[in-house]
Formats: sequence, C-alpha cells, structure tokens
Amino acid sequence: MQQGTRFSVRRGAAKVVFGAGVSLDPRAELEALGAKKVLVVCTPGRAADAAALAKNLGALGATVYAKAREHVPRATVDDAHAAAEGADVLLALGGGSAIGLAKALALRGAARVVAIPTTYSGSEMTPVYGITEDGAKKTGRDERVRPVLVLYDPDRLASLPRPVAVASLWNAAAHAVEALWNDPSDRGTHALAEEALTLIVRALRGATSTSGTIGASGTIGEEALEGAYLAGLAFADAGAGIHHKLCHELGGAFGLPHARTHAVLLPHVVRYQRERAPAAMAALARVLGVVDPAAELTRLARATGAPTSLEELGLPRGAMEDPIVEAAWPKTPSPIKETSLRGPEDVRGRGGYGGAHESEALPGAIPETQNAPRLSPYGLVPELVNGMPFTVRNVENSRVWLYRVRASFDHGELVELPPGPFLSPLDRVEPNRTRWRPPPIPSAPARVDFVDGLATLGGAGDPTSGSGYLVHLYAANADMTDRAFSSADGDLLLAPQTGTLECRTELGWLRVPPGSIAVIPRGIRFAIGFAEGEGRGWMLEVFGRRLRLPERGLIGSNGLADARHFYAPVASYEDRACDFQIVTKLGGRLYAATQKHSAFDVVGWHGTHVPFSYDLSLFSPMGSVRFDHQDPSIFTVLTAPLDDHGRAICDFVVFPPRWDVLEHSFRPPFAHRNAASEINCVVKTPEPEHGYEPGVTFLSPLLTSHGVTTETYDETWSLAEADAEGPRRLSDDSVWIMFESALPFRLTEWARRTELVDRDFGKLFEGMRSRFDPAKR
Repeated sequence: MQQGTRFSVRRGAAKVVFGAGVSLDPRAELEALGAKKVLVVCTPGRAADAAALAKNLGALGATVYAKAREHVPRATVDDAHAAAEGADVLLALGGGSAIGLAKALALRGAARVVAIPTTYSGSEMTPVYGITEDGAKKTGRDERVRPVLVLYDPDRLASLPRPVAVASLWNAAAHAVEALWNDPSDRGTHALAEEALTLIVRALRGATSTSGTIGASGTIGEEALEGAYLAGLAFADAGAGIHHKLCHELGGAFGLPHARTHAVLLPHVVRYQRERAPAAMAALARVLGVVDPAAELTRLARATGAPTSLEELGLPRGAMEDPIVEAAWPKTPSPIKETSLRGPEDVRGRGGYGGAHESEALPGAIPETQNAPRLSPYGLVPELVNGMPFTVRNVENSRVWLYRVRASFDHGELVELPPGPFLSPLDRVEPNRTRWRPPPIPSAPARVDFVDGLATLGGAGDPTSGSGYLVHLYAANADMTDRAFSSADGDLLLAPQTGTLECRTELGWLRVPPGSIAVIPRGIRFAIGFAEGEGRGWMLEVFGRRLRLPERGLIGSNGLADARHFYAPVASYEDRACDFQIVTKLGGRLYAATQKHSAFDVVGWHGTHVPFSYDLSLFSPMGSVRFDHQDPSIFTVLTAPLDDHGRAICDFVVFPPRWDVLEHSFRPPFAHRNAASEINCVVKTPEPEHGYEPGVTFLSPLLTSHGVTTETYDETWSLAEADAEGPRRLSDDSVWIMFESALPFRLTEWARRTELVDRDFGKLFEGMRSRFDPAKR
C-alpha cells in the first residue's frame, strides 16, 4: 500500500472515508446525512480537539460531552443522556471509550452515530456495544449503534502515544483473530480477517524497528489504520467469541484497561484454541510465517512492549481466586492454566495398541504421498525414529515419522550426569522376600521433578549386551519445566500410585491418573507434570524387546486388555525459544545436553512407534468359575517376550476389582514357588493390613516360597463353611500391579540400604503352626 491512501466506500448503510485530513471539516458529510444538531462525544483528554471540531461545525450547533470513560459505566450513560437531548447525530471523536458511549446513547433514542477514530480499536465498524453496571459488563449487538459514517484520518493518530497505539493495535488484532475461529464466519469473512491481520502484524513488526509513534510512521501508520478498519469489518460479521468474552468480563469486573487486556490475553487464548480451531491456526501460521502462532504472538507482544501479564495491568496476584471470578469467568470447557505442563482438556487420540496412527496439529502437516519430501509443508523438518533395528520381523518393527519445527539434533554436547539412586548399579541377586515402604514425597522448599525423583530398585540384564528390565520408583513435587527425558535403552511403562501425570511427549499429551498407565517407546522424549502438584509411583523399563499385548491362546480373540482401549496422543506442539535441557538414558547411564528451543515442536506424525495411555479399569479379567486359582499370568496386560518358549523379560500384570466365585477352595494366594521374579506394587487398597499400604513395593524372588501371611492362613482355615463359601466381590478400591520376569531380580545397592526397607517384613510369615493330623483325612 502506498503512503497517501484515500478511498470512499459504502459498507451497507455506512459510508467509510479514508485519507489524511478527512476529519478536519466534516460539515459536508454531516449535512449529507441531514444532521441538524450534533453532540461531540469524547474523553476528557480529547476535550480541546472536540471543542475545535465543534467550532468548525458552525451552524450544526454542535456541543461537546467530554466525560466518556472506559467500559462505558451506566452512570456516565445516564449523565450524558441529558446532554444528548435534541441531538440527531452523536459524533464520537476518540477510541473505544468515546465510540462506546455514543453507541450506548444511540440505544436510547433515534440519534445516529458518526465516528472519527483516534485509536485502532475498530469499534466504529461494529454493531457491538457494552455497558458496565455493578462490576459486570453487559454486551450486545444492535444495528442502531453501528456508525453510519466513519472518517478515518491517519493524521488523527500521528500523536497517539506509542504504548496506547500498541495496545490498541493488539485490540484490532484480536478482532481479526476472533473472526478466524467463530463458527458463523464464511470464507469471505476469513479472507477479510486474514488480510486485516497481515496489515496489523506488518505494522506491529514495523513498530519494533522505530522508536517513534506508530501513527507518525508513514506507511506503517496507514497500514495499521486500514488493518484496524478491515478487522472491525470481519469482527462485525463474525461476532464475539471466547477472547472478547474474557476481556469484557475481566475488564468490567476488575476495571482493567480494555485494549491492554486484549494484548495480555490474546496469545494465551490462541494457545487455548489451538486444538479446537485448526483452520484458524493454519491461517495464523500463514500470516505470521511461523509454525506456532501462540509462541510468535507472545514474542511479538514482548518485542512491541505490550503488557504480557494481568499483574502489569494492576490486577494483584491472587485476585483471580476471588469469588467474583465465578460470575465473571466465561463458562468454557476449561480455563487457561498458568503452568506449562498441563495438557488441554481432551488429550485422547485414537485407540489401537501396536497399530499405525497419525495426527496433525495443523492440517496438511504430514506429506500425503511420501515421508521425506525436499520441501515439507509449513517448512517442517522430517525426522524418522526407529524403535527397533531395520531388519527385524514386521511384528517387532516399529518406527514413527515426525514433522517438526527444528531438527532434534540441534543441541549441545551430551554430558554424563553424576550417579545417584536412579541407575544405581545392579548388585547381587536377592534371595529373600523384601518389602519397601512408599517413598516420601519431597516437601517444599525442595523442588524435585520426575527425573530427579527417580530411584532404581533393581532388575536384570544389561542394555548394552542383551535383554533385560529395570524397576524404578519415583516421588516428586515439581513439574519438568523446560526439560525432557527419554530412554534409548528400552520402552518405559509409567504407573502412578498417587498424583495424575500430565505427560507431554513429542507426539502429544497423555493424561495418566492413578489406576492407569502410560507406555513411552524407547527414544521418545517426554516431560512429566503433576496435576495435583506432586506424585509417586513406579516406572518399568524393558530393553531388548518391546512391550506388546500377550497371546491369548485358548482364551480366544476377546478378554484381558483390548487393543482399542490404548489411546495414542493427539499432535500438539510449541514453537518456543528457551533454554531447554534434554536428558537421555543410554547404556545404563544418564546424559544431559542443552538447546535453545523446546523439544515439543512436532506438528504432525505418523507411524507405529507411539506412546499410549491405558485405563486399568478397562481390563477384562479371566478366572476360575468353579474351583482353584488360575496362574497370575491370566492377568497379564502387556508382555515383553524373552524367547519363543513363553518366557518373558517382564510381564506387566494387574489384579483388578472382580468377582471371586471359587467353591471349596483356598481363596487367598496359596503358597507357591514360581520360576519367576515377582515385584508387586499396591496402587490402592480399601483396608491396609499387615503393612500393605498404598505405595508399598515387595519382592518375591525366583523360586522363593511365598504366599499370604501366617495370620491370613489361620483366619482362612478357621472360617465356618458358610462364611468361606459363596461369591464375593473384590472391592473397586483395590488395585495391585505386578512386574513378573523369568530372570532373577538383582537389587541395586540403594535398594538394599535405603531406609524404606521394611526389616520386619519376614516376621509376617513366621510361626505357622502345624495342622497335620495323620488320623484325619
């Protein structure tokens, strides 16, 4: 657009005149409207300009009302009503405050509104009004308030203070952005909004290279004003959505400056809408020339000096917890969250463990006909992650193609981290039954995240030479902020005992409450946040083979864990520049490197090497319906085979709520010696007994005799026949899990020496009296 742009057009019943100086003497335009008496409305700061304008109007008998206020208080409307008596034209000279008051007055009578904008608010092009009363702002649409004449004079904005101009431009940007995702909008409105946003963004970026006022910057000023005009048109067609609802409600409730509130909230609302409005995100990405519009808007806000927090607007921290928020906050599915490690409300993708999946955060992010084109959509970088060697059988093979903002190799040197409880070396095999109390959750001021809160209990094998597994505990009270972890050694299975995991992976979010699990394939980076601020649980690591669904054999095609109940994530990304740490486990050792961007910048992906979440309550248990127990393998959820003879590196087993209908059978777990190491964990139990409280972990070594306590044996054998028989329901408040392996379990030195070891555990099984009687059969 060339400097000195001038045009005069009709927009329905409204006339729009654009050009330098068009507002200095508007008598001819007002007389063409048939105006008889004009009231000039403005804020106190514009009183002198309004007086000069009224004087120029001469015979139209213009008077001035210079008390317009932000958010249009009802008291101001009532006061101005008397001044407007007899006026047939309300001429608003100013921004949203003056135009808003003129609109409110137009609702009460037959006067028409004329606007001479002095900011970029865009209110002059819309039929939207708002009036604040008793701390609440009521908004609405009425064609009576839409100005019939708008005079856009770039000279009027030449002296607009830079902070006011910047905030006002963000207000205009919000009009265009909101029009992109509102459902009633058609293609024409979207095209208008996109062109408006192009001009506004160009003006904002141009403003970062000049220290003067925006309006005095020639082409920048004119583009800013025309962009605001087009944004107002688009917004008038599309109507207000969640962003404007938030701004009006918060502004009315807390007296926040309207335009600056737009600047603060817009990047956050865009981020909130990212999963809900993919077409709008694609348009924003085109205009901004980036993959992550929310991140770019945040960067641009900082670069232009716009406020980025409500505290900067005078809202004290903690004020949002006031009960007034209940009335002020819009009834949306989920509020915007402050912390970075909280996923969107709905994180669940498609079900199907082991199947091929795909997901896009922006439409068309995945190339349609090939995996690695020379030029990828949106300028993304294709990356292949292979979970197994190339030439293994198809049933074992796994890979995923990632389409990301930056290549993942863009980081510094990996440096080995000092040793600690996590990855403490495996010691000798432990032959004794051992129990560990729940690890304590760290207390403030200590800040321990998931990785720092890990401790290795034990396992078998060596990831550098073959198959094996490790069992880890975790206890943490902090999110993994700007940090990601992955294991190049093997698949990970996370099982929280307390605290819902907000698990952000490169492929998207998983939400994992207690009673659920997450499976993270080897090499996939992830970060853990805690919805309740803290958490505790277990992590299984399997190397050499991949975790998969067990063969059902004679059970048939149904029962146990159903593949469709394992949910993959939905693609979710951030294009964020920051100091970021990646932590990698390789060869049983821990390494870390730094990079200058988030690791979670994958915009689209497809493949089979995919994370999953699974709700253990969906497990369909099998069991005996007449007498005697089935082996615990019948409760296997996932397995990592050791060989083709049925042995497992590790099975993951759940003992869920279910019916027990055995007849004339010893119902508790009987005494047994298995050719397997059993690591049992109590997720929850209705009535903890004998120290088996939630969070406890206990080991039954390979071919070491074990069973229930001596007291439980005595109680069971002493039951009357009527009490011993009959079906009974195992409580829904009881969930135990088990890691079972054909390999001997070797403890770490930490696990052997920690204060969590219950030194009295063995006493629970001592002192069993003999009931043998050769004369009694």
